[in-house]
Amino acid sequence: MTLSRNHGILRVALGKRFFNVHKSQSSPVEQALFLEKGNQNQVIALLQDEVDLIGPPDPVSNLRPVIRRRCATETKLQEQLRFMQDATHQWNQNFWATHNTKFLREKQKFIDNHQILGEEKRLLSAEEMSEFYKKFLDEHWKTHIEYNFSWYKKNFSLLFLALRVNVEKFLPRVV
Repeated sequence: MTLSRNHGILRVALGKRFFNVHKSQSSPVEQALFLEKGNQNQVIALLQDEVDLIGPPDPVSNLRPVIRRRCATETKLQEQLRFMQDATHQWNQNFWATHNTKFLREKQKFIDNHQILGEEKRLLSAEEMSEFYKKFLDEHWKTHIEYNFSWYKKNFSLLFLALRVNVEKFLPRVV
């Protein structure tokens, strides 16, 4: 792996492939680095100890994979937080990959069922597609409610653990 800097963009060479790694101005995390889209193979290499790597969106779930930093002086509580963040991200990834696959499959089935035999395939109007969207949402509302409650529960657990990690970092300075 070779690294080169050019105008604030870090270029990573892995074998014969090159990837641009850059900071995002819109990210709330100052230390996050983003891999540019176009990577076919997962890159699992941290460039520095102080950064999280955020990859291109998954083609099925549309979620960006995150490789979280692992500090050399990581405490048990920080490790627990990192593991919980990874587990929550994986849970979210699995839900949206399954949901989006089901959505696309049912959408294609709806489109195929509304084609007229013997004629060319046609695009359905927005009004025709709105029937599908309403039906899909009505059929899956319970799944979405359960997802939202689980998502909130997981996020409050993460917030509480993150608060404990910050208190742990702050306490040695006070004493």
